[in-house]
Amino acid sequence: MMKTPMKRNLFILTLGATIMLGACSTVGSLNPLKAKPQLDNVVAAQASAGPLELSEGRAFLDNDAAFAAKLRLIESARESLDLAYYIFADDYSSSILTQALIDAAQRGVRVRLLVDYFSAYKDLDRYTWLEQQGAGRIEVRFYNRPTLDIIKDAAYLTLSCADVGASGSACDDAKFAAVERHFATEAISGQTVTNRSYAGSSLFLSGLYGKNTSFLAYAITRGQAIDADALGSSAQDATSTQADQLKRLGKLYFQARYRGGVEGLSARLKLGYVRFAYGEQVNPVFDTVNALLPLNRRDSTQARQDWDYLTEFLHHKFLLADEGALILGGRNVEDAYHMQPNPLSSKYIFMDTDVGLQLARTDPALATSFDRLWQLRSMVATLDDVRQHAPNDLLVNFDAVQAAQSTCQTSTDARCFDREFDRRARTLAQRMQAEGERHRAHLTRYQQAYRAARTPAPLRIDAEARIHYFENLPTRNGQRGYGVDHGGEAANKHIHALWRAALHDICLADASSSREVVFHNAYLFLPANLLQDIGAMLDGSRNCGGLTLTLLTNSLETTDLNVVNLLAVWQLKALADHLRERKPGADAATLRYLEYQPGNDSRLSLHSKVMLFGDDIFIGSANADVRSLMMDSNNGVFIRNAPAFVREYRDTLNTLIATPGRIADHTATLGRDSAELQMQTNQMVELLLARYAGDDRLSDVQRRELKQDVATTTQRVYTLSREILRGSRKAADEFNALFKAI
Repeated sequence: MMKTPMKRNLFILTLGATIMLGACSTVGSLNPLKAKPQLDNVVAAQASAGPLELSEGRAFLDNDAAFAAKLRLIESARESLDLAYYIFADDYSSSILTQALIDAAQRGVRVRLLVDYFSAYKDLDRYTWLEQQGAGRIEVRFYNRPTLDIIKDAAYLTLSCADVGASGSACDDAKFAAVERHFATEAISGQTVTNRSYAGSSLFLSGLYGKNTSFLAYAITRGQAIDADALGSSAQDATSTQADQLKRLGKLYFQARYRGGVEGLSARLKLGYVRFAYGEQVNPVFDTVNALLPLNRRDSTQARQDWDYLTEFLHHKFLLADEGALILGGRNVEDAYHMQPNPLSSKYIFMDTDVGLQLARTDPALATSFDRLWQLRSMVATLDDVRQHAPNDLLVNFDAVQAAQSTCQTSTDARCFDREFDRRARTLAQRMQAEGERHRAHLTRYQQAYRAARTPAPLRIDAEARIHYFENLPTRNGQRGYGVDHGGEAANKHIHALWRAALHDICLADASSSREVVFHNAYLFLPANLLQDIGAMLDGSRNCGGLTLTLLTNSLETTDLNVVNLLAVWQLKALADHLRERKPGADAATLRYLEYQPGNDSRLSLHSKVMLFGDDIFIGSANADVRSLMMDSNNGVFIRNAPAFVREYRDTLNTLIATPGRIADHTATLGRDSAELQMQTNQMVELLLARYAGDDRLSDVQRRELKQDVATTTQRVYTLSREILRGSRKAADEFNALFKAI
């Protein structure tokens, strides 16, 4: 069975009427008769910086070596450190880097750390503690803050009919009107963000970004002291049982809308038939949920778009010291990326690739590229901003809330809850003290228990290399952009514009150049543009004779995110069926599809994002998936004129591929029979349910319905992919829109 990994996501793939509709094909030419080189123009016009004047360059394939290089860079900084990471974890190795940042700040270095809001919010206290340790020279900001429309919806969610003095059908309009009045100042001035809250919006956002469904239900039901009677106004008898049902449905709604994987898919299924399944028992509460939650925001395309891009992650990996030394690549700041397998890390250990560049002279464009994100007010929040619009004080003390409620449940003392809560809750100062203690414990544990292995020498980059820095950015023409239309990569998705130009030009290269393309990439679920380009290379639409295209990625046994197999396996089948239909000749490139196998340690998982285009190489943070095109920010370097480095990297891959039992060739299985593939897909669903469903088991009916929904979705992947390979722009845009969060 062919297996392909998944890009992490908090949104599940979209199901329903949109997926089940057919796509109209508009076939266009993929290969102009007189093709002209494109790569040089893209490099000149779309690189964020470069060519970088290199003093020394190295590629780190080893986790310990990459960690040591980052630590040395921080320790050697004298003026500034600029960092941007999707994950900056609270674990053992990361505590060492954190302490190095603190030490740097205390010797006078300015430290700026940009992290992803969704990833970082749970550690808001830790980042506040970090700023405190920096003596005014450390600042942390969160990327992709909630927009004004999201905050308005959060206010609506936590506003009761009693709060607005309306009931029945008039309640909905009254709540919307009250929210609009409260945020009228922002609307008039054209603001897209705010730090103000209304009703229980701050509680809801705290539960949302903290990924705490119980607290989310609390925000809805008790954020404004809304009682069961007010919530159940649409029912004849509002009871405590209904309140419990409401909380469960609130949790279900959260899972359906904001969670990925089987949990989200199952929740969507449950919401779809909950009225049928529970009938009269749940209908009154379900009516209340519909009254509370704006399941269909009627008045704002912008709001729907903001929710669609709620998980548009900061996916940069960037460490710039004194504007003259840079480390980037695929590694986040977490044990899994900076350790070898050992007892301190029970999860995956990632095999990854970073690049370290010591510049011969500083390049202001690198610092400018960081400033562009750092100063992006429409998407970036300071910690003070976060503590205004989504304070975490109640979330981190939620156990104290629940204990106080339990203690005072039957008390007639109006002050009982406040007294019991104050007795149990931890103040910010107490939490700061705890953060410091945990940090010191992590430092001690790492220093006592972890010993770096003898690391292999990094691969040296030729001194004459020409290196350009590329980014996928969240803005177009100075304004936030949402995704990209098929073929419009030049506007802000510069990495994908680079890749497409490289794929185009390598087919024009003469026979003396290397005619090999390698995607050494952890998560392979191709966006429409790459699928179309690869199809044209392999079916002979582009004259790529003599070229080999190798896709080297994770298997189901090695990936940390395997739900994408449900989708990617059908995309690859579409490609195989397309090639079988076209019967490509000598002018076509040859495909080789390879997957990692577990080897000696099942925890090892590929995380590299490396693309070889003949004699050129890209190393960065962007995956070969839809999300990296449509959603997340990304960065990387394009390295040219480095023949020794590229040859050494290719030799490293060839040695790996030749190692018995390490890599499996599944090229021949891509086009297997649909019935066989569907049976294997059902088996995969069962495997994922066993792994992720936990105690929330599905009934036999739910299980059958889930499999049917998966079958419908995978068939949509297949059908759209076939249309994309035939040249349909409509199918390309629909595919990218449907699966952007995968």
